Amino acid sequence: MLLEKILITIAIIAVLLVIVILIVLNKKISKKIKILKLKSLIAFHKYDEARKYALKIVEKFPQSYVTHKLLAELYEKEGKWNIALDEYIKAVELNEADYEAHYKVADLLNKTEKNEEAIIMLQDLLRMKPDYSDASKLLGNILYDEERFKEAVSVYTDALKYNPTDYYLYYCMGMAYTRLNDFQKAKQFYDKAAILNTYLYNGQYDLALISMIQGELDEAESHLLQALQEEELNGVIYFYLAQIAIIRGHKDKAIMYLNLALEIDTKEIESRIKQQPLFIEIQDKLIIPNEERKIEIKLSKREVDINKYLEDMYSLVDSLNGSKMENEDNTEKVLDEVEQVEEIEKER
Repeated sequence: MLLEKILITIAIIAVLLVIVILIVLNKKISKKIKILKLKSLIAFHKYDEARKYALKIVEKFPQSYVTHKLLAELYEKEGKWNIALDEYIKAVELNEADYEAHYKVADLLNKTEKNEEAIIMLQDLLRMKPDYSDASKLLGNILYDEERFKEAVSVYTDALKYNPTDYYLYYCMGMAYTRLNDFQKAKQFYDKAAILNTYLYNGQYDLALISMIQGELDEAESHLLQALQEEELNGVIYFYLAQIAIIRGHKDKAIMYLNLALEIDTKEIESRIKQQPLFIEIQDKLIIPNEERKIEIKLSKREVDINKYLEDMYSLVDSLNGSKMENEDNTEKVLDEVEQVEEIEKER
């Protein structure tokens, strides 16, 4: 009798256990099917329907890490960065091993101007995964934009240990050292970037400007001629080629370059010519187009800013130096004076 009761109890427990297992399996299968449907909606670009469906899934399965991440991606596509950020944070909380979600949180923190939080997030991520190249680049770029150039250099340097053939990292190093006024190191990194990516014509332009600052005209001319492949820079490139030509006494060549520059970007180049005393004696030989022309700049903001920084630096060196660029000793003296001027401005 007792044995019979025990057997019945075991049988009941077994049945209940099977039912529980089936319910759990059914729930898991149901969730997987729903997520599969959600991914299909996204694949077919039915984003509005996908978002509504994702919200229903997280309502039923609030611990679904995949759904939170997909929902975050949908909000990000819509430009709703703050809501997307919340969803990525939930995804990270549910799956700390998802480094991509960590990166996305940092990226959106940066886009929503919460840079200090983004920096902390990226530093934590790189401690977990030091070879995460995109995280290193983003962290370095944020520090660069915050004008924390030495810290940016440190981040890029660490990243190069894991990605020694990444031209972009060398290019960023060149820009950071430029802003630190260490032009020799900047040249080294720009050169390395240019070797790894022969299409990096803006890097050639920066190298040209640094060479002009240092009074190396032949080298500057060589880099400018290579940079001519970057069409949106051509106007200002011809302007500097003209400046080199006039310094060397080649007036006809300078006139040719300036006329080419004026054809490309009339207003900007005309303004630059008026500000450059070297061109006074040939201004009457220049042809100003009747129709004003302006080229659209497609460079990144960081590239535009570094170009402007180097151009301003060269203008300062040029004005202090009296355009006697062949005298290397005088150029070094001028660079010292430039640094002194910058220190005074910082104190102000």
